Amino acid sequence: MFFRKQPDFGQLLRELGGFTRRDVTQGLKLAKYKKAAQTLLKKDPVSAHVLLGLVACLEHDIATMHAQYLQAIELSDSYLSLMYYAFTLEKSCLWNDAAKYALLALDRAPQEPKLLNAAIGIAPLTGRFSLLKKLLSQWQEDHEGVRHPRQGDYEAVNEALARQGLAEQDLKTVLSAIGTAFSETDAMLQHYSYEVVRGKDSSFIHYRFVLPDNLVATYYEDRVSERLATMACHPRIFDAFSFSVENGTLYELYDSMERELALSADTIRVPDPDKMKLIEELIRDVEV
Repeated sequence: MFFRKQPDFGQLLRELGGFTRRDVTQGLKLAKYKKAAQTLLKKDPVSAHVLLGLVACLEHDIATMHAQYLQAIELSDSYLSLMYYAFTLEKSCLWNDAAKYALLALDRAPQEPKLLNAAIGIAPLTGRFSLLKKLLSQWQEDHEGVRHPRQGDYEAVNEALARQGLAEQDLKTVLSAIGTAFSETDAMLQHYSYEVVRGKDSSFIHYRFVLPDNLVATYYEDRVSERLATMACHPRIFDAFSFSVENGTLYELYDSMERELALSADTIRVPDPDKMKLIEELIRDVEV
């Protein structure tokens, strides 16, 4: 008798992690993963529902995604089920929900450093810097008093907001709207960053949302701007907050140039001509 080999759950997850967008037209590409998940249903139903939830995310079927993950959690509310859900919610740009389930996972297994790092990574997307401060304190305790590189961000962000008469809730509102705008598109963030940009008399918080190179960043930036234009918010929020949507290659180029500039702050250097040429090629056909 010949036995069919069971699908490798970890390998399937890694392959699905290579998808760069969420779109129903990817059905044919995702068919084999649905089939593999169905094969797992009897032997390992939790893993099967996790896979089906991620596939639904990549098909931009949010309702099915939620249903599959909630079935997985009902069968096993382990920290792994909760964390897989949090990661997929983050892929879907549902950042507040992602933070909720990341914290639930951390509560189940507070000794797991990956869970704490994941929660630290998600918290700024919600604008909850008070939460980030608590998580960083926990990180510091776990690392024998060593300060996290982001320690102090809560104070810097609060200062930037307070100078404009704003509070954390105002930042939460605008970031929630940005997440909603992204979630309604096929986009998945490659990563993001933020910084407090200090000026002579004031400072502001700038977020950079980075997309894969196969997506047109200006299109998604316009979608986000349209959402923000219709949002009820504090009239001075955009005096303390700004954002950009960029492609990965361009982001890395500018990032490397900024690092070079920081390392040679006392020396005037001519920009690398190869990098400038690459930037020109990247933006040549982009409509402004």
